[in-house]
Amino acid sequence: MRAHRALPAVLVVASLAQGCTGAGASSPSAELSGRLEDSGVTVVAALTTGPDGTRQLQATFTPQRTGYHLYSVDLPPGGVDGLGVPTTVRVGGNLRAAGSPAANVPVRTLRIEALDVNLPVYPDGPVTIAVPVRRTGNGRAEVTVTYAACSTSNCLAPVRDRVIALAPVGT
Repeated sequence: MRAHRALPAVLVVASLAQGCTGAGASSPSAELSGRLEDSGVTVVAALTTGPDGTRQLQATFTPQRTGYHLYSVDLPPGGVDGLGVPTTVRVGGNLRAAGSPAANVPVRTLRIEALDVNLPVYPDGPVTIAVPVRRTGNGRAEVTVTYAACSTSNCLAPVRDRVIALAPVGT
């Protein structure tokens, strides 16, 4: 497994709303956001409030190279037979999870015949993980992410427990 140097990518917070709302639905407004670029993936996280007043943290993971996917949030913590790194999104600071994470794309099974293993992955390209949240005060809001991006022939170095501080949008 070889790690590739991260490539610059452009991503706007507005695209987060598109990933987790249906066509024709009102887009939630972003209150806070943060960004991370590491190991060939750009992660943009945003705290949003929907039209009904519910809040959620949306983290969009975008592989910077075509043909790369991320592992499902449902992958066991140690992978399957030690293979794979689950995508995780954990809120912290003044945020508390108020529900389970959900992805905007379906999980597919990646079969590796040579190793006789099936791995739950998302389709190649970006995936948005949304976590319902509630705020517990006025302090710092943050999200901690773990992920790994792979193609059919190469995996990039995993990123584990990286904290993204969220700041007011537009600052």
